[in-house]
Amino acid sequence: MVAVVLAAILLAVFRAGSLMGLAALFPFAITAIIAGSGSSPSVRRWALSVGAVGVLLVPFLVAIWINHEMWGYYVSRPDVDRRIVNARRIETITDVKTVTDAHGLRAFSGAPAGDLETYLQVHPQEGDYYVLGGRVLRTLKYRDVLPEEVRGIPPSRLESLYQVLDESGRLEDGEPGYSDAKSLSGIVVEALGGDGRPLLFVGVEGREVSNDHYPFYEFLFTSDSPGGPLKLLSYQRFYYDVAGIEGLEWPAFLLIFAFIGLIPTLPVQGFLLWRGRRRA
Repeated sequence: MVAVVLAAILLAVFRAGSLMGLAALFPFAITAIIAGSGSSPSVRRWALSVGAVGVLLVPFLVAIWINHEMWGYYVSRPDVDRRIVNARRIETITDVKTVTDAHGLRAFSGAPAGDLETYLQVHPQEGDYYVLGGRVLRTLKYRDVLPEEVRGIPPSRLESLYQVLDESGRLEDGEPGYSDAKSLSGIVVEALGGDGRPLLFVGVEGREVSNDHYPFYEFLFTSDSPGGPLKLLSYQRFYYDVAGIEGLEWPAFLLIFAFIGLIPTLPVQGFLLWRGRRRA
């Protein structure tokens, strides 16, 4: 069991490709060396298990919990819903943004997405961290199902969409002083699903919900017929920072808590080794 847990955590660390995550393995290496000095195989096994729990398992669980609280995911950003990725045909792709009327009511204003390359390109250093509206389009391009000529969603199907999102209860209110948190912008994709049913995908960014902290939402709807009442199939939300603490994710927390974990772990290992020698 210990070996399986260790393998899963090590795989997550190496897949993250973070130097901090790799450095977080150093405390475990220390405990493994100490465990290796046990007087018998059972003592060594118990000492190694204590080290794995104290400086790897518990710190990893704490790290990914904090990561989820901050960014909305445990280890990595969730994938785009496979039902839109595997769509048979893309019908419309629309740029949308929130507009507010004189009465303070919000709605979407939209236009056919122009140059899709602005969504498809990623930054050479930052990757797709900020190019979130293009997540779905990049997966669709990989499947070669993006249309050559882009059409926009008819206004009759767009006019009530913001209200549908708002009434779902899944848009986050900002902290005091961030009243524009629900002002959204992004992309809407209509498609024919693999089962022949209409799909409507919404990928939109909100404004700041707290200092430098922004939400990104993905909704997937279906209906019995094009333009019919929308039924929510899936929803996900995660966050990113702009000029804030972007990059401070679970490998950094793992590094901190792994070293903190040495404080209780080393005495416990020392006691196990001492008792093992007494019984030898």
